[in-house]
Amino acid sequence: MSHLSVASSLSLLLLSTASCAADSDFFESRIRPLFESHCLECHNSDEAAGKLRLDVRAGWERGGESGPAIVPGEPASSLILRAVSGTDSNFRMPPEETDDQLTDREIADLVHWIRTGAPDPRDGTQVQTEIDVAAADHWAFQPVQIPEIPEMHHPVDYLIDRQLSLVGFKATQTADWRTLIRRATYDLHGLPPVTEQLQKDPSKFDQFIEQLLESPRYGERWGRHWLDVARYSDAKDGVLMYGDSRIRPFAYTYRDYVIRAFNEDRPFDQFIREQLAADQLGLPDDSPTLAAMGLLTLGRMFDNNRHDVIDDQIDVVTRGFLGLTVSCARCHDHKFDPVPTADYYSLYGVFASCVEPIDRPRIGLVSEEGQPFEKEFTDKLQEVRDLQKQRREETLATARERTADYLVAVATTEPDISETTIFFLSLIPEQLRPRITWRWRRLIARRAWPDDPVFGPWADLMSEPVLRPDEWKGRGIDPRIISGLVAANPQTPKEIARVYGNIIRQASEDSAADADDPLRVLLYSRDSPVWFPLEETHFYLSRQQKDSLRGLVGQLDGIAVKHPHAAARAMSVGDAEVLCDPVIFQRGDPASRGAPVPRQFLKILDPEQRPFATGGGRLELAAAIASPQNPLTARVWVNRVWMHHFGESLVGNPGDFGLRTPRPQHHELLDYLADYLMKTGWKTKPLHQLIMTSDAWQRSSIIPDSNQMAEQIRRDPDNRLIWHANRRRLDLEQMRDTLLFLSGQLDETMFGRPSTITDLGNHRRTVYAFVERQNVPSIVQTFDFASPDTSTSRRVTTTVPQQALFAMNSAFVAAAAKAMTASLPTEPAQAVHRLYDATLGRIPDSQEVSLSINFLKSGSAEQLAQVLLMGNELMFVD
Repeated sequence: MSHLSVASSLSLLLLSTASCAADSDFFESRIRPLFESHCLECHNSDEAAGKLRLDVRAGWERGGESGPAIVPGEPASSLILRAVSGTDSNFRMPPEETDDQLTDREIADLVHWIRTGAPDPRDGTQVQTEIDVAAADHWAFQPVQIPEIPEMHHPVDYLIDRQLSLVGFKATQTADWRTLIRRATYDLHGLPPVTEQLQKDPSKFDQFIEQLLESPRYGERWGRHWLDVARYSDAKDGVLMYGDSRIRPFAYTYRDYVIRAFNEDRPFDQFIREQLAADQLGLPDDSPTLAAMGLLTLGRMFDNNRHDVIDDQIDVVTRGFLGLTVSCARCHDHKFDPVPTADYYSLYGVFASCVEPIDRPRIGLVSEEGQPFEKEFTDKLQEVRDLQKQRREETLATARERTADYLVAVATTEPDISETTIFFLSLIPEQLRPRITWRWRRLIARRAWPDDPVFGPWADLMSEPVLRPDEWKGRGIDPRIISGLVAANPQTPKEIARVYGNIIRQASEDSAADADDPLRVLLYSRDSPVWFPLEETHFYLSRQQKDSLRGLVGQLDGIAVKHPHAAARAMSVGDAEVLCDPVIFQRGDPASRGAPVPRQFLKILDPEQRPFATGGGRLELAAAIASPQNPLTARVWVNRVWMHHFGESLVGNPGDFGLRTPRPQHHELLDYLADYLMKTGWKTKPLHQLIMTSDAWQRSSIIPDSNQMAEQIRRDPDNRLIWHANRRRLDLEQMRDTLLFLSGQLDETMFGRPSTITDLGNHRRTVYAFVERQNVPSIVQTFDFASPDTSTSRRVTTTVPQQALFAMNSAFVAAAAKAMTASLPTEPAQAVHRLYDATLGRIPDSQEVSLSINFLKSGSAEQLAQVLLMGNELMFVD
């Protein structure tokens, strides 16, 4: 097998593995909850209506009385879709007489799941207790074990070579010097080497690595690796986002923070604390480190659905730092890992307790050119605050005025989803505010103080709503309420509620009333059902008012977009005025509120589960994640570092260390690296040096043609034993930056606002390009860039015709070729030598010179340069 075909096989396997994991996650997050909500009541092991079971994979594979319920890959042939979509009036499920019909989104999820092969990991035997038992022995949850390494041995090579000798494998030779230098510069800088680097003394390779690590180009390359995990984007999402409204003008401050953190070799445990709770580290108000919290604020907006935003934050934090898919426990206990729904909502409470301020902290100096922005922004911010305050006061006044209406609603209606799901509501001006109704309902239901002059009678009212006025006497009720009940002589819950409401409202408006009057306190205190913090005002506004306030807030970003010299501001968060006391949302439904849970860490990693006591708990969460006693964090990070050096990770899925992920082939090596990271102060640069000075990293990708090597390829086609180097294609950033670098056009200006990647005048490194969420440029799609909509542990690598077509027809590649040939010698042989040296860093052989000279007889030097720029020798790293 050729070296290229080996690399291609590995790429296909990578793609297949990543796809399977994604499909399984889709089943857990979308399809299993759908089955549980709509299907399993009838199609389970006990009932199996129509002889069809949907509680196990074998059930739908076998089908029911009507035939195959699901045909993988063929939605049109799957009876379940006919049943749920209503296309067959004689075959409708759930039955039409029920109100448990599937939504359009749920049907679309079913179609997608079936079209992708209906992956279903269920085997009908796994239950939570078995998960707990399995977790107790799972390798990833065990403490890091330090293997013994004999003196005078390189630890990486000792651990790898020991496994090779056990199976009788022979490693490839050390790569040649040019290959090693090129591999090192691409690994650490994402750029090709210059002539001076290729002429370095091979005996000083350690010093060469140190020089690469000291270059600012290092942070630009490795910062981008983390930005994939952090699902970084400069844009918002949403169908109405276009033009300037789609831009997050200060998102770049997070990108710049990440680059600086890597260049400064920020300890990884500190890196975690800063990204989750920089606001609680005692930093100055204008500290650039506050931008670290962009990790929490730069995800999707989900049409302002707060529940989905928090779910995304939980996912990026747990998948990114812990290698656990905690978000799969949103609707039910995790079906594979020891993550109960209670743990999910403990973390939900942490992130629901923080908010992003309208006035982001300024972390950059105000230049003379930036003064106009500061004035315009300050004026607009004051306008926003004035309107926000005005709307809040109006809403509070109206809510107090309509106290009777709220109490009537509580006494005569059942709770509905609008009372807890406030994020999608389009309220009309005269509508009661559902959230206030819910708080009245919760207050009235309290029975802790039966003799309380306000709360006590309401507890009785809910259970005995038709009492006579004289029956209320002697219960410690406020005299005004008794006289009001007697005067009105109400006989129904509605009438009683209205009397109460009017009395409470009148008492609150009585200017002579004592400030401590319990009825006045009920409407004016912070604990009143009517009260809400200023930062939540938009949730209580009518549609028109909400759009007006939201539009005004959006103008703040628009002003920043308009002023390119605006001083940098951090995309930070802070603790909310009112912290979230989380409860479990049954089946993920905010309207189905279950048992309360404290804000705390995952039980599998903290068996004692001490509730977080400081603020919303973000700093304590960061400390738990970064704790040396946590066996996951260091393993997850060193695994990511290893992957970017070798093209393959030690643990198959870098974002999932759960029970589905088997113990890695090189578990001892993983643990050694994790321990080494912690012992070197959680610093990443020493880890690079350790890895790159090993024989394993320096091996050749060229596999000799011999019977032994052919047998090794057969036995280990995925190179899990690491007996040779993996050939890798340049990714988008490496490809684009290489063309700019080789053509002498690369602009090394660091930091600041992004530039459009498709702009031919943009010669900055690709890490500084604007990252879109919508209308993604074709070059970004073609070269497998990470999706900013979700945390990306590893990019999928494809080889498709569009990549070659881009190299052949792109104006960008043509411009690079033109720049390379601007000062070529006129003599053909000299021109050929110059082009080969500039692009490939070597002298062409006689056959290449001859072919190139012949090419120049009918083609141009620019065309020859373009041929070299698009060749495999440049586009792949050996």
